[in-house]
Amino acid sequence: MMFLYCLARSKPKLSLVIDPEPSRFQALSGLVLAIMFLVGASRAIAVTGAERYAGVMTLPIDLFTQEGIKIEKRKYEIEVTSYGTHWTLSFLTEGKDRVVVKGNVAVGDPFILPAMIPLVGTHHMRSSSEPLRTAQERQFSKTGLPQYAEQERDWKATIRVYRSSSEPGEVFFVFQVRDASGKVTRANFKLRSEALQEKRSSVVQRSRIRS
Repeated sequence: MMFLYCLARSKPKLSLVIDPEPSRFQALSGLVLAIMFLVGASRAIAVTGAERYAGVMTLPIDLFTQEGIKIEKRKYEIEVTSYGTHWTLSFLTEGKDRVVVKGNVAVGDPFILPAMIPLVGTHHMRSSSEPLRTAQERQFSKTGLPQYAEQERDWKATIRVYRSSSEPGEVFFVFQVRDASGKVTRANFKLRSEALQEKRSSVVQRSRIRS
């Protein structure tokens, strides 16, 4: 009886052993997820981190893209964007769709241009990496203008417009930018002062007149 009583009062002891493997697995999984997050974030930054240069320009004549899209003569907000070696020039105006023109980086000396006739003078472009100053900050500038509009500022990005002297119908927007090391990169954007169809019609008419 005493044996049964002692057996009844005794309670089995549970031994709790924690397996270290699940914690290692969780740590490894967390590390993998962190790496995937960083890779995705870096790709997102690479996509959205394009350098942009903005300015305002009034076109004196109608222009046409190589695809035949007409850009009417008027005031535009223009934007040059660099995606590595890919450059685009955008024309923006209220109530109109954005017109995008692809450009090419010039090879060789960026200061040597082919024979061209100036159409629009130098326009300074503000980089997207330069924040706009507030109205209060502009009170301390010499002219009251924001920093990017100061005439005495060392401008790093400019754009000019030329007519081709060899091909009168071709118009080039020439963009130049200087980086921190002083290296200058030039991108050319080609448009036309008349649609390709109109040019062909005029060529046909001239040939008929000559004949």
